[in-house]
Amino acid sequence: MNSALSGVVGFLLIIGTIISYGIQFHKIIVNKSIDGINISSLVMGVISSILTMYASILLNLDELSSFTIGLDVSQLIVVCICWLSYLLIYMYHTKKPNSNSNRLLEFAYFSDMDVQDYKYTFILFCLSWIVFICFGTVSIIIPHSNVFIDIMFSTSAIMSVLQWIPQVIESYTTTIVTSSLSLITLSINTSGCILTVIYQSVINGEKVVLMIPYIVGAILQISIMVILKFKKPRAIFDDYNDLGRFDNYEDSREDVPAAVL
Repeated sequence: MNSALSGVVGFLLIIGTIISYGIQFHKIIVNKSIDGINISSLVMGVISSILTMYASILLNLDELSSFTIGLDVSQLIVVCICWLSYLLIYMYHTKKPNSNSNRLLEFAYFSDMDVQDYKYTFILFCLSWIVFICFGTVSIIIPHSNVFIDIMFSTSAIMSVLQWIPQVIESYTTTIVTSSLSLITLSINTSGCILTVIYQSVINGEKVVLMIPYIVGAILQISIMVILKFKKPRAIFDDYNDLGRFDNYEDSREDVPAAVL
């Protein structure tokens, strides 16, 4: 019974992960925008998923043939692939002007900011892949090192707790553009965290302290959803519409001194 339940939960988590990240990817690609997505949160999520995946594989190296263990590890591999894909998509769109930034005035406003942020983004991008390659290599060299496994699990847990804090701050403080974060993705991820906590602590009897990263993640993602739902950021040019003109052009002329006109 417990094995069957584990299978059902495992498949639900895998399907939910693919759907949730697929929705986020679709929103970024269609809108050609990464506005409002915090790169620090993204990279911490990537590194956390990488370390969790490697640690789980090494910890269960001799039991991967078991259906339940194999399914659990597969779910972590899927999560890691999704986070890495998220990072690649983010990096790709960092090089491109946003869909709402192709107008001359807005492009000029954003260009300096983008140039400054690009170096920081690129460094974090490289750091993520360095972690992926280096820890993967070490995992091959010392696959049975309990110390190494504990280090990966501990680091992953810390990053899981911290990763959503920069995103909460950015979502709350931004006043320039509407966030590219998908509320559907956040909702599914939050549901996954809650499902994992219930399954691991109630059904499998795991210690609640081990579920802290999931609990904190769910709370912070709910906070982000509340912020995005009820906060309405103001665009830089309220009167500048999608057709490339000022709707209130005549009204704006009244506020300009005659000497300028």
